[in-house]
Order: sequence, then structure tokens, then C-alpha cells
Amino acid sequence: MYLHRLELRAVGPYPDLVSIDFASLAASGVFLLEGPTGSGKSTIIDAVVYALYGGLAGSDASTDRLHSQHADPAVEPFVDLVFETSAGVYRVRRTPPYDRPKQRGTGTIRQQSSAQLVRLADPSDLVGEPISHRAPEIGIEIARVIGLNRDQFLQTVVLPQGEFQRFLRAPGEDRRKLLQSLFGTAIYDRTADELAARRRTAVAEVEAADARVRDALGRFQQASGDDDADESTAPDVVAGLRGSATALEQARTRARADAEHAVAHLHDVTTRLAALDRRRGLLARQDALAADAPTIAGHRTALGLADHAAVVVAVADGAAAAEDRLTALVGERSAVRDRHDVTDHAPWDTSDRLAAVRSEVRHLVDLEQSLDQRAAAVQSATSDLERTQTRLAEAATALASRPDERAAIVLDAERSAESAADTGAAERAVETARELADLLAARRVAAERTSDRAAAVTAAAAHAAAALATENDLRARRIAGLAGELGAALVPGDPCPVCGAVEHPAVARPQDDHPSAEQIDTAAVARADAERALAAATADHAVAQAELVRLTEAVGEHDDDSVARQRAEADARLAAARAAAAAVQEHGRRLQAHDRATRALEDDHTELVTRSRLLADRIEGDQVRLDEDRARVQDARRTVGAVVEQARTAGAGAEALAAADRDADDGATLAEVITRVDALVAVLRTVADLDDRVTAAERDVADRKAEVDAALQAQGFTDVTAARTAALGRADADRLRALVAAADREQAVVEAGLAEPAVVAAAAADADEAAAAEDAAAADAPAVLDRDAAQAARDAAAAALDDATRAAAAAADRAIAAEKCATELSRAVRARDTTSAESRAVVRLADIAAANTNVNPTGITLGTYVLMRRFEDVVAAANDRLRAMLAGRFTLETSDERESGTRARRTGLALAVRDHLTDSTRDPRSLSGGETFTFSLCLALGLADVVQAEAGGVSLGTLFVDEGFGTLDPETLDDVIGQLSRLTAGGRQVGIVSHVEELKQRIPERIAVRRTPEGGSRVTTTV
Repeated sequence: MYLHRLELRAVGPYPDLVSIDFASLAASGVFLLEGPTGSGKSTIIDAVVYALYGGLAGSDASTDRLHSQHADPAVEPFVDLVFETSAGVYRVRRTPPYDRPKQRGTGTIRQQSSAQLVRLADPSDLVGEPISHRAPEIGIEIARVIGLNRDQFLQTVVLPQGEFQRFLRAPGEDRRKLLQSLFGTAIYDRTADELAARRRTAVAEVEAADARVRDALGRFQQASGDDDADESTAPDVVAGLRGSATALEQARTRARADAEHAVAHLHDVTTRLAALDRRRGLLARQDALAADAPTIAGHRTALGLADHAAVVVAVADGAAAAEDRLTALVGERSAVRDRHDVTDHAPWDTSDRLAAVRSEVRHLVDLEQSLDQRAAAVQSATSDLERTQTRLAEAATALASRPDERAAIVLDAERSAESAADTGAAERAVETARELADLLAARRVAAERTSDRAAAVTAAAAHAAAALATENDLRARRIAGLAGELGAALVPGDPCPVCGAVEHPAVARPQDDHPSAEQIDTAAVARADAERALAAATADHAVAQAELVRLTEAVGEHDDDSVARQRAEADARLAAARAAAAAVQEHGRRLQAHDRATRALEDDHTELVTRSRLLADRIEGDQVRLDEDRARVQDARRTVGAVVEQARTAGAGAEALAAADRDADDGATLAEVITRVDALVAVLRTVADLDDRVTAAERDVADRKAEVDAALQAQGFTDVTAARTAALGRADADRLRALVAAADREQAVVEAGLAEPAVVAAAAADADEAAAAEDAAAADAPAVLDRDAAQAARDAAAAALDDATRAAAAAADRAIAAEKCATELSRAVRARDTTSAESRAVVRLADIAAANTNVNPTGITLGTYVLMRRFEDVVAAANDRLRAMLAGRFTLETSDERESGTRARRTGLALAVRDHLTDSTRDPRSLSGGETFTFSLCLALGLADVVQAEAGGVSLGTLFVDEGFGTLDPETLDDVIGQLSRLTAGGRQVGIVSHVEELKQRIPERIAVRRTPEGGSRVTTTV
């Protein structure tokens, strides 16, 4: 994977656009990323990681810190990276979340992050094939095409050389933690922790299973009533309880049989006594029926004679009603003929002829009613045709002017396009003017800075001169008063350090303001500080002066006024070009709208021509059909009039026919004439119907008189009057029938009751019961049919059954409860055994992973074991590079023993340095600074080799190596750079992150990061 180009803006300390061309920088294979601490070197690597994976290099770092605090809050931060893998060239662009000012009002609004992944044909392309705009999909796709996830990428692309430096000097447990973070093997420790948690859960489950067994045994003992029962005796206890329950159930069965016998005996006694009482009642009712028998016989005779009379009366009443109906029909027929002036000699087929002609013309009624509406429709269509022709003329006029209008729009668009072609040049002019304005502003700042630095130099020079004068004055005063200083130090009897005499007649005394050696030293230090401050101020002034000269040369003869005029002219030129570009689009929209309107007018014109033709054809056809239908209606009126005249001549409803004839002559509608004819036809048919009904009524009267004579003879009456006398009223007949029916029902009930088997048996045994009662009274024994004694026996048997039932139920409940508890106890024992068996594997696996010496005598945990194996691979890869860097003198050796002086648990990660020259081993902490850097670099490169191999042999074309080169001597530094140069074989790019001055001389290609006076940072590249 190769990095080609990185662009970022408003990210970290970089408020402005930063563009880094890695392809150009890495032309020789190695480039340098240098700058002061905290200037923003790591931000560039963070930007690469964020562009690829949407996160920063640190696992706990938040993307919120990406947005630069030095940039305008309204400027969108972004990172844009072009990279290449074996799958192709890609460009990924991401914007982190940030707060931007609201477009309206005050305050800020949260702008969410965004991402875009594009496939490019080659690294120089600006536009490619979009792949996705969704961050999750982009993360998956980048991990696929690179072949590494974020953790693997950080382990291989940004070599953790500093981590390995700490590793070499750290004790065993700290080494384990460092390697765990480097190798990402914390999952195995979490696995061991999870196994330990499961072990605790398994032990708790076993203890809970034991508790459930104890609880189940307690419930069984309580249910069975046997406090001495245990898991083994529970089945025997249940069997004993079942036997007791069975015996009590048998006793309950016997008690139930005794109770049922007592109930049956009581029922037999009660039934027999009831049968005797019923027989005595039935005999009394039979005697009452015999006393009422004559009266019931008289009622039966009267009802029979009344039934015969009713037949005659009914027939006579029907004959009288028929005569009344005949009289009414004759009167109704005469009234109808008189009212409608219908003669007796009117032809019988007149109504048929009228109905026939009515049927022939009736279908023309609807046609006649539609004539006016159709005439109005023809008139409306004529008006519509006139309006359509008017619109057609207007559309033709509008179409004639469309070409000239379109030509005018096209001419305006061409003029605007000529003006819009100047947009690119205008934008370049605006950019040039803006750069000049920025240079002028920077020159003003540089001039002020130069003036400030000059004033600082003057002040520093004055301060240095004053410090020097103070020091010289103190030294001169000390020399002048040296005699007093020596005199003050003389002790009587000691030789004078100047003349050697032991007598001191006139010892000089020091002056009150005589300076001491400490004061002179302090003045010398102050003088040296002032001189260094002067040198620093002079250097700053020289830098500021050089920057001012550079900016002055860049500005040239331009001043604020000329730049302002140039910028105003450029802005106006750009505004005019952009307005022209907008006008081109507007003219295009106008042209499209004009063409659409023209097509709409043409469509309207075509539609109006078609509509005009259709309307003309339809009007002509409708008018012809309307005239034909009017002639048909007039012919129908004349036909109806002729038939009406014939009927009136024949004398059939003269008045109604005359009215219909007048309607036909007066121009009435066909519907009105037919209505008159319909009324006359109805009258004629009514008269004919009445004639038929009168004839039928006459025949009915004759038939009914014959029926009356036959009924009198059949029922045995001389005349109708005698029959009416024998007839009974409805109420009297119902009363007699009720009495007879009641007597019949009573007789049937008595006979059926006396025939019942129980009553017959009671009658037969009545004598035997009487004899038995006499014998019982003589023997002073209980009566055979003693109901009270039978009921008492029944109650005693029921009480005994209740006692037996309660005893059997209690025994059965105890047996069932004990059996259920025994089942629960057995289930709990099986569950305990199963839980114990299942927990053994978990407990053993957890003990092995936690290095429990009872099952894992090595004392190495799972996480440490994985680290050991991974670390052995890394050490083997590191030794390959150590042999090349250090001429084969040193290699690294691993061991799973405890390190010397370590009282912690065995980590299995002890490390020693083998010196093949002396055939001895050394502690890694005894390595020098340069050796430590070399060893840690080889370990970092070894880790990168191992991770790449684990990822399927992924080829990484870009690497970054962090700090540590300052500890190397020149010869070792040459070897290390040579080894790094060998890494560039095959086109690999190696970036060294350092601030060592010597590297700047050895590596010409570099990225320099410097702080700006405003607080941010800027990047310059040297190729």
C-alpha cells in the first residue's frame, strides 16, 4: 500500500490548506518529517489514519479534536488521501464532525461527519468512479483492499519503535503489558477472565444444585411424615404410603356399598307408600266421574245436533251473499256505462284496435320528447364551432411569431456565453489579487516584527552594556580595595601575604562598599545572560529582516491602493463573468421553456383543426336526423287521429274520443294524445270486465240455491229456519265441548293411573301389608314399611362413608405428595450430577488458562502463552535485521523463566542479548542509547513483518519510523539509515519522524512543520 497525496484543512494545528505529495518526497525512498515537539508532526499521521479508517492513531483519541481551533469556524475541515494497493488506486475524503455558525441568527449547529471513496484510473486523476458515500461501507472496503484493519495498520505502517525502547528496559510484568498493547492480544486475557467467570458460575451452579437437593429432601420428609428418609430410602417410603392408601380405599369402597344399600331401601319404602296414596286418590276421582256421567251425555247430544245445523246455516249464508254480489255488480255496470256514454251496441273490438295503434306509435313518444333537446344541442355545437374557429385563428397568429422570438433568445445566450468564457481568467486574477493582499498584510506584520526586533536588539545592547559596566566597576573597586580585604584577613602573628612581615603596625581596613567575590560572580553571570539575550535578539532581528526582504521582493512595486484597485477590478470581472454564466443558464432555461411553449401551441393548433372538422361533420349529421324524426312524429299523430275518428263513429265512448280527436287536431304532443287513448281503452275494458263478472255471478246464485236444498235433505231439517233454531252460539258450544273434554281427560287419567304397575302392585299387596302389620304389632317388632327407620339407617351409612372417604383421601394425598416430592428429589439429584459433570470441563479449562499449578504446572497463563509464541516470531524477524545492522555481533534470545530479581509471577517473556563476540548474555537494560534504539527498531520492523505475514503477505509501500535517532553515534546512524534504505527496495517509502539536526543534512527530502505567530502550524516540503 503506497501513499501518493495527502490534503487537509482546518485540522489540528493547521488552519489553512496543507498538501503533501508523498510520491515526490519518496523519490529516493527515504524522507524526513521534522519539526519542534508539539508542532503537529503526529497530526499528519493521524490524518492518514483518519482518512483510511475514520479514527485516530490513539485508541482513546476522539475525532472531535481534529477540527482546528485556529481556523475560521465556518471553514469545513477535511482530510483527502490518494493511495494505491494491488486492488487499484483510490481516493478517500472524510470530514470530521464540527460545530459551524448558523446561517441565520447566532449560535452554532452540529455538522455531522461525511465520507466518500472513489476509484481512480491513476494517482493524477481528479475524478473517478464513486464507490460509496457511507462510512461503514467505506471502512469495510478499505480494510479489504489494504488487507489490514486499523490495529494492524498502526502496527505496521507507523512502527512503534518507542514502545519497544520502553519494552527493552521494562521489568517482566510491564513487558507483558507493553507487548499486549503492541500485539493486540488482550482478547486472550479477556478469554481467561471469561473462563474464570464461567468457573465461578459453574461452582455456584453446583452449590445451587446441592442446595436444591437438600430443599427437595426436606419437602419429601415433610410430605411423607418420615424425618429419617433420605435419597436412598425415598422409594421404599413412597411404596409404604401407597399400600396404606390402597387399604383405606378398599374400606371406603365397602362403606360406599353399605350406603348405597341403605339409600335403595329408603327409596323402596318411599315408593311403595306413595303408590298406596296414589291408588286411594284415583279411586275417589273414579267415583266422582260416575256421578256426573248423565249430564255429560246430554251435552254430547246437543253438540251433535248443533254440528248438523251448522252445515245447513253455512250453505244458506253463502247463497244469500251470492245474491247480494250479483245485485251490486249489475248496479256498478250501469253506472259505468252512463258515466262514460258507452252504448250497449258498441263494437267489442274497439278497445283492441285503439290499443294496437297506441302500441305502434308509443315508441315515438321518447323520440318526440328529445327533439327540443337535440335542437338545442345542434345550436350549442354551432356556437362551439364558431369559438373553436376563433381560437384556431389566434393560435395560427401566435405560431407565426415564435421563430423571431426564439432567435432573440439564442442571440442573448451567445452574447452571455462570450462573457462567461472569461470566468477562469477572472478567478485567476482574483486569486492573484488575494495573494498580493495577503503578501502586503504579511509584509506589514513582518515590518512591525522587524521594528520590534530592532527595538529589542537596542534594548538588549543597552542592557548588555550596562551589565558589562557594572561588572567592570565591581572588579575595579575590588582591586582598589584589595589591601583592605587582605588586611581584614590578617591574624596577628601570621605573615603578610604581600610583604611577608609578621608584624602589622598599620593594617588596612576594607571600605564599607567593597564588593565581594560573590557579587562579582553574580555580575558576570548577569553580563553573560545579557550577552546571550543580545545574541538571541540579534538573531531574531536577522530572521525578521530576512522575512521582510523576502516579502518586499515578492510584493514588488505594489501598494495597498494598487492592490485594492486590482482586487476590485478582478472581483468586478469575476462577478460579471459569473453573472454571464448564470445568464447563460437562464437563457438556456428560457429557450427550453420557449420550445416547450411552441410545441404546446402546435399541439393546440392541430387539436383545434381536428375539433373544428369534427364539430362541422357532427352538426350536419345531427340536423338531418332531427328533421327526419320530426316528420315521423307528425305521421304518428295523423295515424292516431284516424283510428280515434273510426271509434267515435262506432259509439264507443263518444265524449272521450272527441277529446282525443281534438287533441290530435290542436297540435298536442303525441304523449298527450296517447294518454287520452289509454284512458278510453281502460273504460272500454272496464265495461267488458263488468259484463263478464255479472254473468259469472248469475251462475253462482243458481248453484248455491241447489246446495241449500241438498244440505237440508242431508242433515235432516225441513227448512232453513229449523236448522237455525238447532244451531248453538260459539260461546255455548265452546262451553259444552270444554265440559265434555274435561270429563274425557279425567276418565283417561284415572284409568291410566289405576293401570300403572306400581299402583296395581300396591293394590295386590295391600292385604299382605295389613297382615304383616298385625303380626309386627303382636310381636312388638318394627313395621315393614317404617320410613323413619329406613332414613336413620341411610344417614348412619352416609356418615360412615364420609369418614372412610376422608381417611382414604388423606392417605392418597400424602402418597401423591410424597411421590411428587420423590420425583422432584430424583430430578434434583440427576440435575446435580449433570451440573457437576458439566462444570468439570469449565473448571479445568479456566484453571489451565489462569495458570493454576494444580492443573497447569508450567505456571504460564493463556495470554502470556500467546504473547510468547507471537514474541518468538517477532524476535526471530528482529534478529534477521540485527545481523545486518550490527554485523552479526548481537542477537536476542527469549526464555519462559523468571527474570533475575523479579518476584512477580512468571511472565514467560524474559529477554536477553547474546553477544557472539564474547559468547555471553547481557540484560537488555545494559544496552547503550544507540544500541537500545537499534534493537527497538529491529523489533518494530520484525513486528511489521509478522503482522504482514499474518495478514496474508500484504505489501506495504509506506512506513513511518518514530523518534530515537538522537541517541546514535554517526557510524551507527549511517548503518541504521543504510538498513532503512534497504527497506526501500522494490519502491517502498520510509518516513523518519525526528528533529535530529544531522538527519536534515543526510536526508534532503523532508516535510518541515513550524509554528506560526498566530498559534497554528504550517507545512513546507523540500524535494
